[in-house]
Amino acid sequence: MKRVLSIIIILAIITSLGIFMQRWTVEVPNRTVEIVYDLPGLLELSELFGGLSLDQFLGDLKSAGVDTIAVQPISVGEMMLAGVPLPGKVREHLPDSITDLGKLLTLPVEFVPEHFERVAEAGLKPAPKLNTAPWDLDPVWLRSNPELLIVSGQGTMGVDAFYGSEATLALVEFAVPAIAPADSGTMVRLHGISAPEMQVLSDERIINRYMRAVKERNMRVLYVRPFVNGEDPWERSLDLLVTLQERLEDSGFTLGQAQPFAPWNTSRTWTGLVGAGIWAAALLYALELFPRWKRFFLWSGLLAFALSMALLAVKPVLAQQGLALLAAIVFPSLAMQFRWGKTALARYAGAALISLTGALFVVATLSGTEFLIKIQEFRGVKLMHVAPIALVVFTLARPLKDWLDKYIPIRYLILLGAIGLAGAFYILRTGNFGLPVLGLEVQAREFLENLLVVRPRTKELLLGHPALYFALHSKEPRKSWWLPVAVIGQISLVNTFTHTHTFLWVSLLRTGYGLFFGYLLGWLALKVFNWGRGKLDRDLGFRILRIRQSR
Repeated sequence: MKRVLSIIIILAIITSLGIFMQRWTVEVPNRTVEIVYDLPGLLELSELFGGLSLDQFLGDLKSAGVDTIAVQPISVGEMMLAGVPLPGKVREHLPDSITDLGKLLTLPVEFVPEHFERVAEAGLKPAPKLNTAPWDLDPVWLRSNPELLIVSGQGTMGVDAFYGSEATLALVEFAVPAIAPADSGTMVRLHGISAPEMQVLSDERIINRYMRAVKERNMRVLYVRPFVNGEDPWERSLDLLVTLQERLEDSGFTLGQAQPFAPWNTSRTWTGLVGAGIWAAALLYALELFPRWKRFFLWSGLLAFALSMALLAVKPVLAQQGLALLAAIVFPSLAMQFRWGKTALARYAGAALISLTGALFVVATLSGTEFLIKIQEFRGVKLMHVAPIALVVFTLARPLKDWLDKYIPIRYLILLGAIGLAGAFYILRTGNFGLPVLGLEVQAREFLENLLVVRPRTKELLLGHPALYFALHSKEPRKSWWLPVAVIGQISLVNTFTHTHTFLWVSLLRTGYGLFFGYLLGWLALKVFNWGRGKLDRDLGFRILRIRQSR
């Protein structure tokens, strides 16, 4: 049976490589980045510094190579502060309690036609900012025939919001409404830095943020705001703009009008073949854990595959996400079986190759333009980070009865508590909205980005891959208690490729860096560990650091 499962996996690998190359050819040509400048920031700057007019700011931007200006409607809060009566359609939605008013203050009310006129007179293109609201906005922006619409907000934005406009939709990162109907062939992604952040971040940190967004997250529109504080804020703003443009061009990107990715969808037949490979690997791993349950797992696997194919026919996106999650759990776990290679280096490479196979299957299942622009995305991030660790611990804990009857060093119990705290920290750090990143870590990341173009992931470089090195150099690698830590590196490796909005070459380079430098750090750490091992193990013969486990 294992031979048949292996053949299915090989066929799925070949299919996945074909899908991989399809995506590669879609990604590579898209290298144009559009810079959009914030009109509200320019208006604020002209009010603060009366000697400089809006027309002068717009002229400077045109000379600096900026073509597009973001025009924002007046919000509820701005109209209330200015003492301007709110339209009836807005007043109908005002809450009875003032405590609930805060939810509406930032919502748009209406555009100012003069803003579009000023932008056009300067020879620039307006990009209206459309936000979801419980009322309709007068579409005065249609008269300017914009080429780019900036879209953000919560809830659903229907097709009526665009009034048949053929403009490209720039989706604001982390604030993308459900657009119905969703046409991913007209969409690009936008990254901006908020006005409060502009006041506290250094110029270099701002540039690094923008560059990271373009290189690592497929952002093709950068929303730039001017500085409004400090000495000569406009001169500083122009210097930042010039530096950003230079960094983009030095990195191989072209400045111009952002273009959506070419339409790309994969045949469901191909996805089904990849799904067969994923279920075959899952069955192979189950037989490794429970070899006596061969018949049960065979029929269960066939039934599960049939159900996933039925789901693929009815709800293809959900099926794709489910198959990708299964691959992200199975392959890092399977990598810890160490079936390939006789030397530690060969087994290290073998484990990485198994995880890379899982990553390839993730890429193949999460296919389609909607995944490239994150309209659809991988689901189950927390589960994929926990399940392989649980499976590895389960595998190790099965033969522990004899070990529990021995003297247990107290330091092991202390270590167990520390592992629990580290595990909680590890889970909270997964995803986009977990624990915040420390300032020192941000500086280290940016240093690595500037040094290596793309930084390796911390969980691989400093944790998972060195732990794998330790496990492979133990007496019994498959029974090493370094494995629950080592599998974290394999999880992170596969997780890198679940970020479908990241270019494949970036993910491959990041993975290569993690494997190479992680191996070197493991080698160095083991040298240091062996050097101090005698001191750590010494307990003076009194057993004062040991307790007897009760029977």
